[in-house]
Formats: sequence, C-alpha cells, structure tokens
Amino acid sequence: MQQLTRLFAPVAAFVGLAALLLAPAAFAGEGGPDVGIVLPGSKQDIPLALPIPKGGSTTDEYYTTLKRDLELSGWFRIIDPKAYVEPAGAGIRLGEFDFASWRAPGASALAKTELTASGEGTRAEVWVYDVTGGTKLAAKAFAGGKSANRTLAHRTADTIISAITGEPSFFDTRIAFVANSSGNKEVYVMDVDGGGRRQITKNKSINLSPRWSHAGTALCFTSYFNGNPDLYVADLAKSAIRRISARTGINTGCSWNPSGSSIALTLSPGSDSDIFTIDPIAGTQIAQLTKSPGIDVSPTWSPDGSQVAFVSERGGGAQIYVMNADGSNPHRVTFSGSQNTSPAWSPKGDKIAFVGRDGGFDVFTVNVDGTGMQRVTQGAGDNEDPSWSPDGKYLVFSSTRTGAAHIWLASADGRHQIQLTSGGGGYTNPNWSGHLSW
Repeated sequence: MQQLTRLFAPVAAFVGLAALLLAPAAFAGEGGPDVGIVLPGSKQDIPLALPIPKGGSTTDEYYTTLKRDLELSGWFRIIDPKAYVEPAGAGIRLGEFDFASWRAPGASALAKTELTASGEGTRAEVWVYDVTGGTKLAAKAFAGGKSANRTLAHRTADTIISAITGEPSFFDTRIAFVANSSGNKEVYVMDVDGGGRRQITKNKSINLSPRWSHAGTALCFTSYFNGNPDLYVADLAKSAIRRISARTGINTGCSWNPSGSSIALTLSPGSDSDIFTIDPIAGTQIAQLTKSPGIDVSPTWSPDGSQVAFVSERGGGAQIYVMNADGSNPHRVTFSGSQNTSPAWSPKGDKIAFVGRDGGFDVFTVNVDGTGMQRVTQGAGDNEDPSWSPDGKYLVFSSTRTGAAHIWLASADGRHQIQLTSGGGGYTNPNWSGHLSW
C-alpha cells in the first residue's frame, strides 16, 4: 500500500496528566443536590456557582475553557459572578467557607477550584458541593505540564458534571471534521469545545468524511489526492497515512466495525454503488453486503456490530434501511419524506440519526424499528452529517444557520443547541470519537 506520511500533520503530544483522588465523590442520587435533573438543555437547568479559581483570573485559559465546557453541556445555568457575595479570602475546602454565601445568589451547586504551580506545570484542584444540603459531592486534583491548562479544565468539567448530575461527561473525546480554511478540504481534529485544533491532512486536495475507529487511534476518510475518491486510514499513534482502497469508481462512506475487524464502505465496481466490507489493514474485500438495483451508500454499524444501517434508493427516493451484518434481511426504517440520508447509529443502539429534506436539510432521529421519529433541527439553515456523543445524549452536525457552515452541538431532543466552531466557516463532516486517553 502506498505510504503517504507527507499528508500527515502529527496530533499534538499526549498530555502527561495525573489524576489524584482527594476524596470519594457522592453522586446525584447518592446524597447529591435535589435539582430536578431531567435532561441536558431542559428548562430545569441547574443553578451553578463557578467562582474564579484561587490563583487564577477570569481571563485564564483554564477558567474560560472550564466555563465554556459547562455551558456546552446544557446541564447548568451559571450564576452571574456579580451576584456572588462571598468575602475575599474564603477557601475552597469544606469548612473554609459559609454555604449561606452561596444560597444568597440562588446556587443549588457550587464548584470551587484552585490553580497552583507544580514542578514544571500546573496543579488544578476542584471541590464540588451541594449548596442546599451543605455537603461535599466530590474533590479531585489534576496535574499537567505547562501547556495542559485546557486538558486540566476538561478534566475538571468532567468531575463537576459527573458529581452533580450522576451522568458521565464527554470532554475526554474529540471531534474529527473537514474544513476549507486553507483553501482545500482538509481533515482536522478538535476538542469538543472547538479548541485544541490539530490538522491531520495537508495534501492540498479534497478530503471528506473522516470516521473514528472505535479504539480512537485511527481515522478513515476519502481523499482525491490521487485523482480518484480513494479510501485512506490515518494512524494517529504512528503518525502515518495509508491508502487502503483505490478501486475503480468511488471508495467512500467508511464506517468501522466495533470490533475493528472490518470497514464498511461504498464501492462502485460497475454502474451501481453497493455496500462492501474490507480489511482495515490490507484493504482486501471481505464481503459484498448489498446487491439490489439502485444506489446503496453511507453504511453505519450498530454498536454491537450485528447490523448495518445504510441509505438506499431501491424503494424510490433515498431512505434509511437496516440489514444484518452479513447483508441479509434488509428492511426500511424511514417512511416520511423522499430524501433521507447520512444515518448515524446511536451508541445506545436504540436510535438512528439521519438527515431529511424538508425544504432545507434537517437532522432527525428515529427508533431502530421505524417508530418515534423526532426532529432535532428546524428552520435554521441546512443541517447535515449528524454524529452521536458516546453516551447517546448529544449530536454534533454541520449547520449553515449563521451563514457559512459551522459545527454545532445539540442535545438529542434538540432543546439545547450551541455552535462549536468559529471563524470563517466551511466546517463540515463532523464525527465524534469515543472516550480517549489523550
């Protein structure tokens, strides 16, 4: 296979981050605050006080990143610091401050942090409290190098969200996407808050549809680098890119099997396009999954690897279908509209997100059995390429609602929506990783 290491811009070095548990966390439901939690983005947002870190300021990268993370999550209403009445000099640990100072501005939860120098880097400490009950929910400390402030903030946000809501967070994940800010469509990776951007390809060509491996160590994507839409794999650990499928016609729409043993993609060996599986290392064909007349494209695996959802025109118009992993028992899932594309299977296994045309393009979800279709976006530009968070509670997608295409995040029911990327626009094809260790 052709080696294309010159395409690769190395992912930033792993952050050496030590998480030091100070005390066991008491989660919501186990002595946590009675805050009426329903779903992120609900009208019952949790009133959270987030004072400036001891040893920090409102302009520090750590604090600004932490605040944005908590706002992105959709769980909280962060109380305006102008309403804080706590006297200067109060500490962050239990017994070093008065809970009454935080009941006054209406806080249900409180997150106190402190930044201190630690060798060659920084140490961040966070204490999370139930203000109403006057109890500690969690306390942790994280240490990192000089450039680790963003990572420290993400770890802090994860601790705060988990301690207060009892739900896992997602700030240890990344989003792969395509941007044309350089004048070419290149693949990038960014943190969930839109920061920490890293360029993966630099081939000055058209690169499309990056998809994470389930291990989070590789991306498959389609590139026109050699003139044809061929399939490539970027090995993020080895800093190398390989072309694995250069068959005549299209080699697009890759999706990794959860076991990592195969990649499903669309090939067009003849006049028709069908779904195939190939070996992710050698690129050799394993099986052809669809053979019916009409276009079959955009495969996406179920989380247990037993089924594949895809788009087919076999029934007239593009619709979402599901078949077994060997291609048997294909059956239609969507029945409304005539242009339903870009399926993405929820990590929970119960729903499929997709794009439907209703004047413009919008994101919808549907139960795997075809019931319970729900609209996520409406009346706000074109919204395309949905991808699920690891917990199945959020979606990222590309939207033109502010003009040029940007990456947006939404709760799965659409109540909470917020823009992730900024700048000139041209951000498309987002794909959300699983939980990562880097």
